[in-house]
Amino acid sequence: MLGVRPKDVVEDKEENRLIFVVEKGDLGRAVGRGGRKLKTMRRLLRGDLDMSIEVVEFDDTPEGFVINLLSPARVPKVRIVKQGDETVAIAYVVEQDKSIAIGKNGRRIKRARMLAKRWYDIDNIKIATWTTPTS
Repeated sequence: MLGVRPKDVVEDKEENRLIFVVEKGDLGRAVGRGGRKLKTMRRLLRGDLDMSIEVVEFDDTPEGFVINLLSPARVPKVRIVKQGDETVAIAYVVEQDKSIAIGKNGRRIKRARMLAKRWYDIDNIKIATWTTPTS
């Protein structure tokens, strides 16, 4: 239906959504020009399932995947660190985009945490503010 084969499909019952993970480079084909394919799919599934649909692009590195998960927020850098027994991704987000990275009612960061755990065994994602050095 998306025009590409999804790498993964996750049902998030808490947020009432289906999340499609597509291969790196397939996001544009999955969404379609102007979001046409995605809008059509949402319309079809909303009638049958009454769930929202989201599509994210996979990446071969955990850092790249976290960046994709927080999109459209601008994330110049992600560090993966160990904090005690946990693996934590620290996403440095451009200050003006912090609310975008978190999403309405925390939806985007919840999605990011869920999929980062599922694919890269990352226990948590923390948002830090990216400040560009002044010279």
